[in-house]
Amino acid sequence: MGPLLIVDDEFGMAESLRDLLQDEGYRVQVAFNGRQALDRMAEELPALVLLDYMMPSMNGPELLAAMRQDARLSAVPVVMMSAAPPSFWKHLPCTAFVPKPFTLTRMLQVVRELVGRP
Repeated sequence: MGPLLIVDDEFGMAESLRDLLQDEGYRVQVAFNGRQALDRMAEELPALVLLDYMMPSMNGPELLAAMRQDARLSAVPVVMMSAAPPSFWKHLPCTAFVPKPFTLTRMLQVVRELVGRP
């Protein structure tokens, strides 16, 4: 299984998710914007992407669109995360959506549903 890729410009959020998922036994990579995420995905195909909606330098919807247009990345499941209202994200072709704020338990449940246990 490839790593789980967390893409979030909020260091505290990325760090909390990384720590939780590593403690559960998952391999985790972190990117702080969409461009960094594409670089990480060029190196190794992730099993799942946890993607923040609002970020500088290629936001979540832009990264998701780039992934869906790339044959290598199009099937990678993406969980979008945001405090934005549903009208912002409801139309997006993400696999799942987790509204912020969320509990770490909820995110772990979503990860396990999509990729199983490590």
